[in-house]
Amino acid sequence: MPIRSLSSFLVCLVPFVLVACGGGEAGPGAPSVGPSAACVALGCEADQKICVEDGSGARCEGCLVGEYAAPSGQCEKLSGTPRELTFAEFTVQAGEEIKGLCQSYTLGNETEIWVNAVELQQDSSSHHSNWTFVPQDKFDGPDGVWKCWERDYDQVSAALAGGVIYAQSTQTEREVQRFPEGVAVRIPPYSRIIGDVHLLNTAAEPVTGALTLTLYGIPKEEVAHKLTPFHLTYQGLDIPAHAKSRFFGECSMTGPFAASGNTFDPKVYYILPHTHAMAKRFFLEILGGPRDGETILELSAYNGEAHGRVYEKPIDMTGAEGYRFGCEYDNPRDESVGWGFGDQEMCELLGFAESNVGFESVVSSAQEVGTDGDVRLFTSPCVTYAFPWDHDKPGGTPAPAP
Repeated sequence: MPIRSLSSFLVCLVPFVLVACGGGEAGPGAPSVGPSAACVALGCEADQKICVEDGSGARCEGCLVGEYAAPSGQCEKLSGTPRELTFAEFTVQAGEEIKGLCQSYTLGNETEIWVNAVELQQDSSSHHSNWTFVPQDKFDGPDGVWKCWERDYDQVSAALAGGVIYAQSTQTEREVQRFPEGVAVRIPPYSRIIGDVHLLNTAAEPVTGALTLTLYGIPKEEVAHKLTPFHLTYQGLDIPAHAKSRFFGECSMTGPFAASGNTFDPKVYYILPHTHAMAKRFFLEILGGPRDGETILELSAYNGEAHGRVYEKPIDMTGAEGYRFGCEYDNPRDESVGWGFGDQEMCELLGFAESNVGFESVVSSAQEVGTDGDVRLFTSPCVTYAFPWDHDKPGGTPAPAP
């Protein structure tokens, strides 16, 4: 698991040595020092890392457990009260993929939890995982690992019954989903955490490991902004063989929001993109209004790192129509590639925004609409399902006394 090493930490403390440890301020009386050109070129922040320079040059390094890569360019401690949830151990054979399972952890919380950050650590070849919270009497049964279909579990139903708390970047071993100070997701009393199991061992040897989620809760009186989840996905992928292609959706929100009795004016605090290894680019833009085409997030080729992006100053969508999102691919195979698991592809994102409406937007087909140089362009109508979001939902019922 990539972590910031002690030696690199000491490098940042050595006086009289001209090193750039991700920028920040110099000592008292010294001029402010920003990141070096080498650090800027590396773009470590896109992978939730800091830039460290020493005699061997500049490199990106992850932070220690309990820390995050701060805008200052340094690793800083996560705030809040941690609650560690460790899930089952798995052994995954070389080249094996495991899916269709769920795992759960009943919190037994008598009071609500306002989650400001979630920290993932895993060494079990977790390819991707989505985590919801539900009343503890929903999808009832023993905690641990179980077959999702046996309890009729699906993520949309779980999100509507409770909410979404976290999604993992593809194949990352450590990731921090952190919101700015005073921003949080509410987990109601008596809730259960449920995550899907999707393991993919790309190594040549078996892997045995487990996954741990740590929830960092803050007091209710510190919460100034309450977050609601949203999800956009391009499920109609049909990536042509031996070609470069771009699939994009234009998802208008004004109509669906109005139908729910609300105005489209969310403040976006966090975005988590998701693709597989064939993707060369992911993008999210503002659709419509005076800022049409403004970039919210752009990510280059897949690299298996943590790509959740926090916005210390939220993206205010007031005056916009919705979102434009998509992915670019370069398919070297002899056959087309569709949406799916294993060697197929995905193009989607999970977001958190301050809003009274959650939504699911889906592009379910692909029509070729032209070219951009040597890139073939595909799109199709985007369908959005919006639903009012109650930030004070009741939780589950207390478990009966033994």
